[in-house]
Amino acid sequence: MNQLMTIDGVSVRRDLDGRYCLNDLHLAAGGEDRHKPSNFLRIDSIRELCAEIDRCSDSSIASVVAIRGGANQGTYVCREMVYAFAMWISPTFNLKVIRTFDAEQSNKTTALTSDRVQAGVILLESAAKMLNLSNSSKLGAYQKLQQVAGLPDLMPAYAIDAPAGAVDGSSRSTQSLSALLKSNNIKMTANQAYHQLSTLGIVEHKSRPSRSAVNGVKKFWSLTAKGCMYGKNITSPANPRETQPHFFESKAAELLRLMDTAH
Repeated sequence: MNQLMTIDGVSVRRDLDGRYCLNDLHLAAGGEDRHKPSNFLRIDSIRELCAEIDRCSDSSIASVVAIRGGANQGTYVCREMVYAFAMWISPTFNLKVIRTFDAEQSNKTTALTSDRVQAGVILLESAAKMLNLSNSSKLGAYQKLQQVAGLPDLMPAYAIDAPAGAVDGSSRSTQSLSALLKSNNIKMTANQAYHQLSTLGIVEHKSRPSRSAVNGVKKFWSLTAKGCMYGKNITSPANPRETQPHFFESKAAELLRLMDTAH
């Protein structure tokens, strides 16, 4: 048994199948003899309602059950029967029940949203740390999380992506590795360059599950913590669960000189 609802200071118990205690509702309604649950359940239209609820139910849980003896004795009914009982009592009590149920549902929705937001934040922080995501990529993820949660727009409009040690407070332009090689007339494929950068500890292979990949594992390149001196990891346009390294144009000459040492 558990207590999930209170009406006018009276706690309404629920049984293990989620039904509500009609005796507690009777007390919350004033406890008058004419409104005893037994009187309510003897009404022909109520009996017909019970039969219809049971006939249309997708489960084997009865709409009404009586528990005799023990601390939780009483008559327990489904939500539809609670509404019918409240309507039978009075419009005032019916409105109290409806508003109580609405508030209960609202609280559950708020709690669920809060739990999801917290889980999203934890997941994002873990992914950002594991993948060395850039500030702008993390900001974009937080903005999406904010929208899904229906929270006010409190996030900044942009984030600074710059090499470690930069002091001007501005983001630096970046290029993909292919574009960087091409703009500097380096006759090398991006894959060859990635392997050189890997030996220098600037990039590393990450992996994720993939049904379409060989052996069910998809590999992708990601900048290491050391590599973040020369570029940033952005979320891959091909798949949000992958990173794509981009390299700061201002650090290109230094990076290319370093690559020469890897031959």
